Formats: sequence, structure tokens, C-alpha cells
Amino acid sequence: MTKKRTRASQRRQAQASTTWTAAEVGLDPQRYDAMLRSVFDHPVPREQHLEWCWDADHLPFEASSLEWTRFQAVLFGNAGSHLAAFDDEQVGMGLGYLMDNGRSDVPYAAIDPSVPIDEAMRMMRAMPGLWRDCFGPRLANVRARIGSGAGGRLGTTCYMWFDVWPTFYLARELPEWRDAMSALLLELLGMPWRAVQVSALHGIGHSLRHLDGQKAMAVAIDALLSGLDPSDDELRAYALAARLGLVQ
Repeated sequence: MTKKRTRASQRRQAQASTTWTAAEVGLDPQRYDAMLRSVFDHPVPREQHLEWCWDADHLPFEASSLEWTRFQAVLFGNAGSHLAAFDDEQVGMGLGYLMDNGRSDVPYAAIDPSVPIDEAMRMMRAMPGLWRDCFGPRLANVRARIGSGAGGRLGTTCYMWFDVWPTFYLARELPEWRDAMSALLLELLGMPWRAVQVSALHGIGHSLRHLDGQKAMAVAIDALLSGLDPSDDELRAYALAARLGLVQ
């Protein structure tokens, strides 16, 4: 009986974790490092030049849907340390590649039928780390009109993630995905950075009608409103619009 309880406890602890090494999720660490270089280690293009992913000579990193799902689980959970070697523009370009189905097929990986739902949910549990350890700290000093493009490529990627990222919309009928998306957005709303709060509100505005936890979202938005800087009328109006699912 003790062994059974221990195994159950270990399973719960594993499910609660949000950071994993490449080896822990079944990846070759060298292959994970190669993926990081392929996606993030590119020079920032000069004005009027295309980003690396649009270069006709660029060869995309080849990986299965399961590998991409695992790559993202490790990356999101360790975003602060694993992306530390790259500047904001490089990180913005690379994350844009991962979120935007106009740039790559990576956003479809976690919802591919070949990927077990537990693998996809592990990726989702890791996602708050991307905002907590990467977007938030890197954009902490950015204060500008919402949607203005402030913060460069990184700021745009943070703001547009839930607008451009098709993954949840395509999986919205599955209760596991609705629960995971609700948990992600609620956690982001509670983070202290304005750019992260805007990102969450943008996501809520687009996704609210597909989420089961609408009451919890309203409570969380009310909590955000109660703690806002009284002079930030723009964020207050944006939050009220998101509460009604009216953000575009």
C-alpha cells in the first residue's frame, strides 16, 4: 500500500512540474540544442530585409510533431535560461516562428493526432514560464500604447501570441485544452508585468467564448482592475473590453 501511495504521489508531483530537461521528456539534449540554434541563432535583418524564416535558402529544422511538442515544453519551462544567449530581437523572431502558422507548421504539432494528449498538456503547463521568465522581465520597462509595436519583435510576439497562435482555436472542443487555456490565461493575468497582462487580456478577448471558466476570468480581471495604476486608463478600458470578449 505504501508503494502505491508513493507512486501516486510521484505521478502527481510529475504532473505539477513545469520545468523539464530535454532528457526527462525523451529528447536527445544535443538535438534540443541544435533546435535552439536553428530557431534563435540568426542575425537581425537590416531594414527592408526579410527575417531568416522567409529566406528561400533556409532549410527548416526537421522534427516530428511529438518532438516539436517536447521541444516547446522544455523551452517554455526554461525560457529564462535557455534563451539568455539571444537578444530580444532574436528571441522575438524565433518565438514568432513557433507561434505563427504563417511562418511554420510548429503551431500544429501539439494538436497532431500522433501526439498523446498528456504530451500536449505538459507543453501547456510549461507555457507560463515563457511569459514569467522571458517576456515579462525582458519587456518590464516597455510602456506604450497597446498594440503600438513597442518592444520590437519581442513585444509584438508577446502581444500577438494568442491572436496569431492557432493551436487552441483548433483544439477548443476538447475539455483538456479548454482547461489548460483557462489556467494559462489566469496565471498570466496574475503576473506583475503590463506587457504580460495585455497579452493575457488579448488572449481572453479572443478566447473567452470558448472557455468554460468565464466566471473565474471575470473575477481575475476584476482583481487586476482593482490593483491598476489609476492613471492607466488605457489598460483599464482594455481589461473591461476583454471581460466582455470584445478585444480584437
